[in-house]
Amino acid sequence: MPLASMLREEQRARLGLDQLFYYDENLFYPQGNPLPTGTPEEMIQAARRMYAQLSEESGTFFDEMDQRKLMDLLSRAGKAPGGYCDYLASFRAPFIFANFNGTSGDVDVLTHEAGHAFQVWLCQEKQIPEYQFATMDAAEIPSMAMEFFTWPWMEQFFAEQASRYRYEHLVSSLTFLPYGCLVDHFQHQVYAEPTLTPQKRRHIWRHLEERYLPHRNYNGQPFLEDGGFWFQQGHIYEVPFYYIDYVLAQSCVFQLWQRAGIDRESAWQDYLTLCRAGGSQSFTNLLPLAKVASPFAQGTMAAVAESVTTWLNNPDNQPK
Repeated sequence: MPLASMLREEQRARLGLDQLFYYDENLFYPQGNPLPTGTPEEMIQAARRMYAQLSEESGTFFDEMDQRKLMDLLSRAGKAPGGYCDYLASFRAPFIFANFNGTSGDVDVLTHEAGHAFQVWLCQEKQIPEYQFATMDAAEIPSMAMEFFTWPWMEQFFAEQASRYRYEHLVSSLTFLPYGCLVDHFQHQVYAEPTLTPQKRRHIWRHLEERYLPHRNYNGQPFLEDGGFWFQQGHIYEVPFYYIDYVLAQSCVFQLWQRAGIDRESAWQDYLTLCRAGGSQSFTNLLPLAKVASPFAQGTMAAVAESVTTWLNNPDNQPK
C-alpha cells in the first residue's frame, strides 16, 4: 500500500496535476498511454514471431491457434463485448474471444488470454475435464505470467513506446494489489452480514477504500464519496470471492518475473511445469512446482514490493 500510494504521487507529478483524481488514474503520461503501432493483422503476425522465439511449445501453440481459427479478435457490428479464453472440448482446443480497439488492451489479449489458452493447450490430453484448466485460485498465474514473459518483444507492438508500456504495465500490476484486497475484504463483510442495508454496504466500501486506497480522490463526486464505486466491479455479482485470485496470482507472477530477469530459461521451465499440472493440484501444492513462495508466507509480499521497487529505481527503466 505505501508503494502504491508513492507511485500514484509520482504519477500526479508526471502529469503535472495539483491533485490526482480517480478519473486520472488510468492516464500515465501527459502525451497519452502507449498505443500499438500496427494493424490487427500486423499484431497477429508479430505475436506469431514472438511466440516462436519464446519457446518451441509456445510457437507450436500459437501456430495451431491461428491455423485452426481459434481466435476471434476483431470487433464487428453485433458482436458481444469483452474478452476471455474458453475450452472447446469437442475440438480439444482452447478458444480466445476479444474485441480489438486500438489500445494496449489488444496486446494484453495476445499475452493474458493467450496465457490462459497456452495452459489449457498444454493440458488438452488430460482425461479429467476439471484438470484441463488450472484451479480457480491458480488460473490467473499462467495468464499474468505470460504478460511478463513476453516483455522482451514489446518493441514489436509499441516500437519506441515499449519502455513506457513496460513501466505502465508493472505499475498497474502493483497498484492493483491493494484494490484487489479491498474487493475481497468487502465481500467477506457483506456476505457475513446479509441483512445490511444498501447504505450500510456503501459505507463499508468507502471505509475500506480509505484504508486500502488512501490516495483515491473522488473530487467531491457525491455518489462515489458515498461508496458507490463498488457497483462497477462485475466480479462481485458474477463470480463472488474470485477477485482475490488475481491478487494471489500477481504476487506469484512477480516472483517469476524477477527470476526471469536473472535466469529466463529456468523461470520459463518452472512456468511450464506449473501450466502442465493444470487443475490436478491445489493452489498451495501448485506453487512449489513453479518454485514460488506462497503469498500467505511471512515476508513474501515484502519481497515482492522490494523487487518491484528495485526495478523502478533503475534509471534505465524510468519512462522517457
